[in-house]
Amino acid sequence: MTAPSLETVKIRGCWSLTRLPVASGRDKQVVECDCEKEWWDRLEWDDGSQASRYKPIHSRYYKKTILRGSVLR
Repeated sequence: MTAPSLETVKIRGCWSLTRLPVASGRDKQVVECDCEKEWWDRLEWDDGSQASRYKPIHSRYYKKTILRGSVLR
């Protein structure tokens, strides 16, 4: 999948998403990606140059331990 006009992506709590679309817009265009740090670190890239097309933005309220499950019993 390609996304030529993509400017900003906001992803929260989507742990099964492992790849981002190819950002094939204008030259030097960087897509801002507002996401969790753990999720960003687990992303899979087809080639290393694609990762440079995205700029990760992590919340300043980021906490390392994030509950990933249900507390209901």
